[in-house]
This record gives sequence, structure tokens and C-alpha cells, in this order.
Amino acid sequence: MVSVIIRPRLESDLPQLVEQLRAQQPVSEYPLRWPLPLPPEQFIVRDTELVAFVAQIDDRVVGHVSVTRVSDDPDGAFWSRGTGRPIQALGCLSVLFVGPEAAGLGVGGRLMDTAVAEIRARGLTPVLDVTQSRSSATAVYRHRGWRFLGHSRPDWLPDWAPDVQFFALPDDIGRILLSGTVVRGHGVASGTGRDARHPGGTIAAQTPHFTSRGVDLAGLEPATINLSLDAATVQMVRPTITLAGLAWTDQHDAETFSLVRCSALNGDQRFGGYLYWPHPETKPDHFQPDSVIELLMPRITGLTYGDRLTVDLPAGAIRIS
Repeated sequence: MVSVIIRPRLESDLPQLVEQLRAQQPVSEYPLRWPLPLPPEQFIVRDTELVAFVAQIDDRVVGHVSVTRVSDDPDGAFWSRGTGRPIQALGCLSVLFVGPEAAGLGVGGRLMDTAVAEIRARGLTPVLDVTQSRSSATAVYRHRGWRFLGHSRPDWLPDWAPDVQFFALPDDIGRILLSGTVVRGHGVASGTGRDARHPGGTIAAQTPHFTSRGVDLAGLEPATINLSLDAATVQMVRPTITLAGLAWTDQHDAETFSLVRCSALNGDQRFGGYLYWPHPETKPDHFQPDSVIELLMPRITGLTYGDRLTVDLPAGAIRIS
């Protein structure tokens, strides 16, 4: 079975991404023309980009997706009318492509899931557009629950190109809500457990290493919320991000971490963060019970042990039994 890792895009990925974009264009017709009238790096990295991710198989980058701001222009107005939400409440799934060598491996779906999770964790509604010539792409979007809003001819569209179709993902598609009880952990993540190896806490020690791999934990507490899911057994299935072989300490071997972009719901408040999953096979100690998940979140004022908390997760990210 091929192992696919989704991680944030790094600048060093761009040469491989340009080659994959070129290689897949004759089949996908994305972008509409090749060669492009601008450097392909500028096509991949947009001025409106919020964050971008790549798919990796072994040491090869094989796919890409980004999340971009929706501009206050006719396209943005079209999405806004179709969703009933203001332009600033929308996030666009953009620049999605998969190289020929990874076709049929589910890489595109994984990239889509990651982008949607990122958009929703920011409190935005996911939208996208696609030209009608990409019939296979529109079929995939419809199958995955994206709602067709209509078609248009934006100013940037060449005269010879077919119309652009606009889609949005309804709020009830592709997500699950799980509730649990906040419980005490080992105190190692926060440093309150007085582990002499990591007196400032493991999250604080790991943060700069996460940053070097493109994962920005700014605004999140340097500690985890431990949430017990009512005696369930939890398994990681489809993380939104995986960081393999992270050598963050000289106290033990490198670890692999998976993250799921998610939100925590506390009353009428929503907080964007991550489900944090150190892989058990590389974690040296301080294991959590099978029913407990760890969350990296902003400070949730007043939250204490014994409180109930709900997590909004991408469907299929974890398995509960």
C-alpha cells in the first residue's frame, strides 16, 4: 500500500510542483493553456494565498492544493449570492492538481479534505470554481457533496474557453461532531508535570520545529486539552497533515506527528486548532488512554477538568470503535 503524506508546502517544493503541473496539464486541461503566460511558480503561489499543502510519496512531491482569500470582485459576489454569506466569510480551495504518477491513489481527495478542514477551522465556507471542460473534476466535486451554484464567464477567462462553474460545500457535508469530557493529562505537554527532560513543556520545545516544517502554531496554547470520548477507542485514519521524522529533542529519537485541522465548540464560541497525534510507534513514553484525544487550541477561558467540549472534525479523519 502506497503511503501518502500531506504536509505544508515549502519553497523548496516548487521545482517539483512545476514539473508535476506541466506533466498533468495535457490530461486535466488545468491550467487551461500551457505554456502559461506567466512563470508557473506565480500560478502556483497566489497573492491571495492563506496556506498551501503538498502530497508526498516517499521523497517525491506529487500534488498540491492551496487555500486562498476570496476577493471582492464579480467572482466573489457570485459565490456570496450563492451561499448567502459575505465575501469575507468564504475561503477558496485553489490550485489543486496531482501528478500523473499519483493518479488513482486518492491523493486529490486527501488534498481536498485538508483544504476543506483548513477553511472550516478558520470559520469560513469552502468554495471553488472549475471550467466546464474538466468534466471529470466537476463529477468528483458533485460526488463529494459540493453544491453547484451556477456558471459564469469571468473577465480572466479566454474567449475560446468554456464557462466557469462555481461550487460551494454545504455545512453538513464532510464533517462530524464529537463530544467528550476534559480530563487531566500527564502534564508533559504543558510542562506542569515537572519532567526534567522538558521543563518548559514538549509543545513549546516542538513549536519551532513544527514552524520549520510549515506548521504555524502561533495563537495556540503551549499545552494540550485532553478530551476523553466516553470510553471509545480512537484511531488516526486520515490526518490532514503529517510531519515525519521530526528531530525536536536530543533526549530520544525523532518522532512522527499527525495533525487534524479542526475546531472546538464551547457554548456559542468556536476555536480553530488541531487534533494532535504523536505516532505511538515513535513516541517514547507518556501514552494517552485509547479513549483520549489531545487538542492544540487557543486559550478557552473558564474551561476546566470535567467540562464537556465538542470537536468539529473532518469526516473520516479518525475511527472510533
